[in-house]
Amino acid sequence: MAHPSGALILHAGGVHLIGCFGVTIVFNVAMNEALARMDLSEDAAGACWIGTYLPRWTFRNTTPALTCGLSAALLPFGLMWAMQAQVA
Repeated sequence: MAHPSGALILHAGGVHLIGCFGVTIVFNVAMNEALARMDLSEDAAGACWIGTYLPRWTFRNTTPALTCGLSAALLPFGLMWAMQAQVA
């Protein structure tokens, strides 16, 4: 029977894949492409940047930061748990 540490390591990878990579691809890339299509010399672009883009960007960058931190905490814990199980 497999040790539960393997599931923890797998979850660490899943958290990173979905929470960091997935959020970046789905949300941030689309926002960057929309911003790239704007005429930055117009006042509407500045209003969009401050009123819409910046709050969304900040929120959507917080999620990957937190999930990367969670993944970074889960992985070493799972690896240490697996090593302890092999020694015992």
